[in-house]
Amino acid sequence: MLIFQNSTNAIVKKIFTVKIVALASISTLVVSSYSSAWGQSQLIALRQCKNIDGKVMSSGDRYLPAGSPLCLGDQIHPENGATVTIICYLNRKILYINQNNFSDAANKCAPPQFTEADKYRCTNLKPQNCPTTLKGPDNDNSVPRPRLISPYISGGRILTTRPSISWRAVPGATSYTVEMEGNNVNWQIQVNNTELPYPKEQSQLKFGSTYRITVLAYQRNSLISYAPLVISVLPEKEQLEIGSLVKQINELKIPPDEAAVKDLDTIYMSKNLVNESIETLKARVVAGSKNPEIYRVLADRYLEAGLPDEALSEYTIAKKLAKSSKNLKELSKVQFGLKLWEFITNYQRARTVPSSNDERI
Repeated sequence: MLIFQNSTNAIVKKIFTVKIVALASISTLVVSSYSSAWGQSQLIALRQCKNIDGKVMSSGDRYLPAGSPLCLGDQIHPENGATVTIICYLNRKILYINQNNFSDAANKCAPPQFTEADKYRCTNLKPQNCPTTLKGPDNDNSVPRPRLISPYISGGRILTTRPSISWRAVPGATSYTVEMEGNNVNWQIQVNNTELPYPKEQSQLKFGSTYRITVLAYQRNSLISYAPLVISVLPEKEQLEIGSLVKQINELKIPPDEAAVKDLDTIYMSKNLVNESIETLKARVVAGSKNPEIYRVLADRYLEAGLPDEALSEYTIAKKLAKSSKNLKELSKVQFGLKLWEFITNYQRARTVPSSNDERI
């Protein structure tokens, strides 16, 4: 007999004449081995956790079917020759557990341990760690730039090989030119609006390659300002891994909001694919979701992408939905996000990214 326990629960042992599996949750559940009386969906439905650390994505475990949540204290026991796929919500890791590495798998879904270097790493969430210069009348950075919106980038990685490009309007600009350069791709197109679908007549981007997008703002024939963005297309091997995981999510028929905010977000963020996470969450917003977590996580991702204006809009909706549904746990997370948003925006009002990062190549 094997017992899975949540450390917050007491263990209740009952001895039967048949082999049983104990699935511990808020109260310990004891069920017989997978008989016809218990379908896989019933087992998953009965299994509940006070806090869910992750999810079993594939078959191959002796006791936890695909789709099972991972509770505190759970162990993975792969069958002979099987590899069990796990996604970890707390640290954005994808684990592949087999009999060669299952013994040390218990703590791999634990929250990430931050090093001293992490405290000083430059990110959109920590602009105070980035090189900056003060704004001033003689500083080129005071000139409004066509702030790039999509692809939504944090770390510069995307899946799509034909990304749509959009940016914020520059006051006084009458037209824009979009340039794309890198690995046998070199084109420029002039437009009068602030978005450009990837041109059908141009070659698509290549897996594993890096490209530079530059948007130049013109007032009639005079260049006002420009803004660059460097992107990298995920290598083909990693693309296939992501595709396989997304397929497993679809086959498990997880409720759409849960899949978007938990599973797909974790899968994409394991590769730092902020763009794909945002697009997935936006699709749930368009579908009419009233789940405050959808809007709060979408706001979090906008902050990671360096888009505080978009983040504030989603935090505002998340706060309203959390209050109306009396979801105090989610409301607390929204309030934390708003405090981070306030810090970032206050900091950015006084400082800008140095011009050395914006030099054209």
